[in-house]
Amino acid sequence: MEAASAAAFGLVLAACAGLRAFLPVFGASLAIRTTGLEVPPSLEWMGSTTTLVIFGVATVLEVLGDKIPIVDHALDAVQTFTKPGLAVLAALPFVHQLAPEHSVALAIIAGAPLALGVHTAKAGARVGSTAMTGGLGNPVLSLIEDAAAVILIVLGFIAPLLALLLGIALLARLVSYARRKRISHRDTEAQR
Repeated sequence: MEAASAAAFGLVLAACAGLRAFLPVFGASLAIRTTGLEVPPSLEWMGSTTTLVIFGVATVLEVLGDKIPIVDHALDAVQTFTKPGLAVLAALPFVHQLAPEHSVALAIIAGAPLALGVHTAKAGARVGSTAMTGGLGNPVLSLIEDAAAVILIVLGFIAPLLALLLGIALLARLVSYARRKRISHRDTEAQR
């Protein structure tokens, strides 16, 4: 993977961390393991079998927990703090290919805000969904988020620059959806 493509893939993983905290880190570990990507010695553990199992189990638990009303909101609250860090971890091995001497700073400056932005937009959409459906629509949104994250990660591995553009479009759509839901909810509340 050339440096620019690797960095784009890292940014896609960081953005996907805003949807699913552990799936991008699992994807990064799997990519390191299967591609033989050269990573700094301090990150070699990411390609180990133990790491794959831990992040795989964490991914399954997160995906299942996100389908349960109330648990999904608890996950969102906790993940407001964990997703930026996991985004940095997912992006770091790939942005390292672009700028090894600045990779940590680049992962923090680009990855953490990306994940937090996607997470904030997603959480806003969830609040709107909860208000409109009493939480019954949230599992449907969760499935859409799962699909979007998986598609972006797979596409990011195959065509990283295209996936990055698609991720930006998805973020714009999420922000627009969250704004509409908040405005709709506010109007409904004002009418009462």
